[in-house]
Amino acid sequence: MTEQIMLRLVARGKATRYNPGIMDTVVRNRLRWGQITKEQVNRARGFVALADKQYIGREIVLELPSGELAGPFLVVDCGRAVDQVHLQDIGFAVDLSYELAQRFLTNINMPLHGVRVWLMEPVG
Repeated sequence: MTEQIMLRLVARGKATRYNPGIMDTVVRNRLRWGQITKEQVNRARGFVALADKQYIGREIVLELPSGELAGPFLVVDCGRAVDQVHLQDIGFAVDLSYELAQRFLTNINMPLHGVRVWLMEPVG
């Protein structure tokens, strides 16, 4: 039997990127600290960061401005507490690993506007 999943919108705005190799370090640290599991890492199709720390270890789906859905991606990082107001002010939605940015950003050095971030939640 397949588990039913509901998608809940948790962010909208722009997608930016991490520099090459940085997300790999974050993943290694989260594994070492027990905040994510090796099974989650193996299952993920990529890694992202959201503003809010409550989503670390959760899976999300990205809705691109074209309407295309992509994922699931594992949330492995978050914004610092002191940066939360700034992230909200600039319309931040998600940071992509460099590998995902290469796939989704037309210009690797420019944010992608109009992205929606959907949290995957089991139903029932």
